[in-house]
Amino acid sequence: METIPKADCTQIGFIRKTHGIRGELIIDFDSVFEHSLSKSERLFLELDGLLVPFFIAEEGLWIKSAKSAIVKLDWVDNEEYARRLVSSPVFLFSHEIVLEEEDKSISGFENYILEDETLGQVGVINRIDDYSGNIVFTVIRENRELLIPFSTELLVSVDHQQRSIKLRIPDGLIDL
Repeated sequence: METIPKADCTQIGFIRKTHGIRGELIIDFDSVFEHSLSKSERLFLELDGLLVPFFIAEEGLWIKSAKSAIVKLDWVDNEEYARRLVSSPVFLFSHEIVLEEEDKSISGFENYILEDETLGQVGVINRIDDYSGNIVFTVIRENRELLIPFSTELLVSVDHQQRSIKLRIPDGLIDL
């Protein structure tokens, strides 16, 4: 029997707990892997130090948020069996990992310093929300929460070394 080399795989999360009585499981995963997980037909669970493949049942994956999903695996059909899988690390083949560049770069701006082209430093981005396709940065400035819209038209520059992003923020969004 051939084993799956762990070096060929990437851990995307772990099994947090069971869900229901038919063997469904809740997976917590890093949000950058959401697209890869939704496209996958199988997962690898680490059991006793080995990666064991489990196929996802037809229509057996429900993404609940950017960081969790409910999954129904083939042959896992009761709560008792599912309970044995809780806390198992979840892997996918590394070559199957697909990172959506726009999502990756936008979520990567969390904890970056936000600067305005004319005003200078505004504050630190402490949350990024997507309101029906409209990206909004939440920034704390002088003990107030500011909501700053993001679009590529407003982007002036990004400095990953300094962890800062400079935008051309529309007038009136920041009170001085």
